[in-house]
Amino acid sequence: MFIHVIVLVLSFGIILAGSELFTNGVEWAGERLSVAEAAVGSLLAAVGTALPETFIPAVALLGGDSGHDAVGVGAIVGAPLMLSTVALFVMGIAAIVYRERRGRIALHVARHDARRDLTFFFMFFVVFAGCGLLHLGTIARHVLAVVALLGYSVYAAVMLRLKRASETELDGGLHLDWLFGRNSGNPGGWMIALQVAVGVLAILVGAKEFVDQIVLFSAHAGVNPGVLSLILSPLATELPEKYNSVVWIRQRKDHLALANITGAMVFQSCIPVALGLAFTPWVLSAPEILAGVIAVTSSAILFINLRDSELGTPTLMLGGIAYAIFLAGLTYLGMF
Repeated sequence: MFIHVIVLVLSFGIILAGSELFTNGVEWAGERLSVAEAAVGSLLAAVGTALPETFIPAVALLGGDSGHDAVGVGAIVGAPLMLSTVALFVMGIAAIVYRERRGRIALHVARHDARRDLTFFFMFFVVFAGCGLLHLGTIARHVLAVVALLGYSVYAAVMLRLKRASETELDGGLHLDWLFGRNSGNPGGWMIALQVAVGVLAILVGAKEFVDQIVLFSAHAGVNPGVLSLILSPLATELPEKYNSVVWIRQRKDHLALANITGAMVFQSCIPVALGLAFTPWVLSAPEILAGVIAVTSSAILFINLRDSELGTPTLMLGGIAYAIFLAGLTYLGMF
């Protein structure tokens, strides 16, 4: 079992390294393409940091081996839960830790942008998760998968139509430029494209091994692979979003920190769900239903408290309480 843990950790490290390369690359792509800063946070960065938790269910579902379906569906439902609870809690901790550097504790956010993301999330996630209770046929599920893809296309089109502020600048250069000793403040398009491609490849390789090790580890530990994936996969793979948000909070770019989380929630409610609808019976278990209910509830609390441009840490800290309730619910259901 020990070797499985080692390989699991190594594969996770490859996922994070690939995510870092991809995210940094797409941020520079946004700069060169003059994409609005809100779209960089909610769309480009969110998609980049969401790749690990997207590739994991994709690899699991397309693998077709025993236990992989449970891993895939667990990761799909667990991602929005983790973003709407633990990720917000981590943001609250970061705001407190960096309060002296920032000169404030409360986050200054773009209320309209955050509420727009959450509205899209509610529309998509509630409907598609609810379908997991209906035992839909193959045709109905495939139609809904197409609807999910079209829905995210509409969201992406809305974000890309936003105008980029002229004074917006990126902190730090392209990672490949730094590795090659160039430290250029204006990386070439080919270098940006190369870094994005390397990042995607690393994420794909890491995700494939991550899925295999979860299945093997759960078999040795005697734990349901779906439950293990519901907890472990999102907790691990959501780290890029948490990492980016902490960095942006430290830099007093609170609107980007929150946009990275809410934008990833929209992505997770469409693209991975489309995979689940297309390649599984999409029948949610009790732990997955519990995760969906808590994700929607925690997101609703955030939406209600976005009354103005100031977001207090008590709202963010509630995310930690919500996740603790989820773990208590799993214990009550006899999953531990």
